[in-house]
Amino acid sequence: MTMEDFYWAWIDLANGLMTGATLGGYYALISVGLALSFGVMKLVNLSHGDWLILAAYLAVVILGLYPVSPFWALLPLVPVMFLIGYALQRGLLNRVSTFAVERRGLSPIMGMMLPLLITFGISTVLSQAMQVVFSTNAQTIRNSYSFSAIALSDDLSISTLRLGFLVLAALLIGALALFMQRTHIGRAIRATSDDAEIAALMGMRTAHVYGVAAGLSLMFAAFAGFMIGMSRSFQPFDGPPYLLTAFGVVVIGGLGSLGGCFLGGIALGITQVLAGTYFGPAAQQLAGYLLILLVLAARPQGLFKR
Repeated sequence: MTMEDFYWAWIDLANGLMTGATLGGYYALISVGLALSFGVMKLVNLSHGDWLILAAYLAVVILGLYPVSPFWALLPLVPVMFLIGYALQRGLLNRVSTFAVERRGLSPIMGMMLPLLITFGISTVLSQAMQVVFSTNAQTIRNSYSFSAIALSDDLSISTLRLGFLVLAALLIGALALFMQRTHIGRAIRATSDDAEIAALMGMRTAHVYGVAAGLSLMFAAFAGFMIGMSRSFQPFDGPPYLLTAFGVVVIGGLGSLGGCFLGGIALGITQVLAGTYFGPAAQQLAGYLLILLVLAARPQGLFKR
């Protein structure tokens, strides 16, 4: 191998690692809401991907009404999605949670199946409603950052937008971890996650706690949906692929682990980009699924604890 060959091999590796890491921040932000809903409510939310797409459409609507800088759309979008999550959990999902089903004396199997069926129904309703309201035409959030990059050398650069999303994911997940550790409602969420029945006996309003956790889940879906709209085009039926990606990240990082969600996203992103670099674009998805299978075989609980 000549020095020039070695140089370009190093450039390919460095570019793959950086691109994969920034893509991992994108994946982490997509999956943290799913990790939170499973970690607290033990709820596998099959509509998670569709909420991401709805958030992206709402951002487009907000920016159509108020033509300001795209990031200002987060100011109304984030609280609206939080309120939707809280209302959905209190009004519907709390009634079919595992805890509620057990109190009614029903089979534990019902506590597993009912939330899956209901969130699947919500997913179908959301995707069909978005097709009716927004049509099937691809949309995007227009911005000046999509094609900008930071040049690290003559042959090496990094996407400004993806780097920003990596930093945003780290800050938001870190803030959520501090919220869970340092605030009263955060400790209540953790206690309810450990044992909802004992938490209720200790005077905690578990229905409210579940509602706040669901609100936080959709709040993060708002950030992720905005990120999707900024970085690529989207359509009403794009939710399931994002759900699969979120599942993969949660499985790798550990079910319900916030730090694991962040590192699992980076691991998945780097694996896919390096596979695409050395084996072609068709190997990206295959490498990602092989990583998920490897983690499941070696460490079924994921890399980190809940």
